[in-house]
Amino acid sequence: MTRHYLAMAHTVSGYIQSDDLFLMRLTDGRIVGYSSEFGCCTYDVREACSEGTHRSAKWFPASGFDQKDWVPATLDEIKAVKLEKYLIGSVEEMDLDCPIEPI
Repeated sequence: MTRHYLAMAHTVSGYIQSDDLFLMRLTDGRIVGYSSEFGCCTYDVREACSEGTHRSAKWFPASGFDQKDWVPATLDEIKAVKLEKYLIGSVEEMDLDCPIEPI
């Protein structure tokens, strides 16, 4: 079973609202935080999830990626880039109504 790990951004792009970020691995190996609600992504997951730095996160539209080329980041991949402290849980599906399970 594939798990989708989530972090929580303080704000997303120009929206003054928090949102769950799906942590995805791109084909080039980078981890991106994807806000499905707003259709935005950031490589600055650490900054986006931190109260003092969330305004410095750079966001870009998810439409610039072919989403079939990215997969959910594994827990080991998330730990390798030291993002595990930002995790809020995981879900089975990338669905807004899917309940978040604690890690």
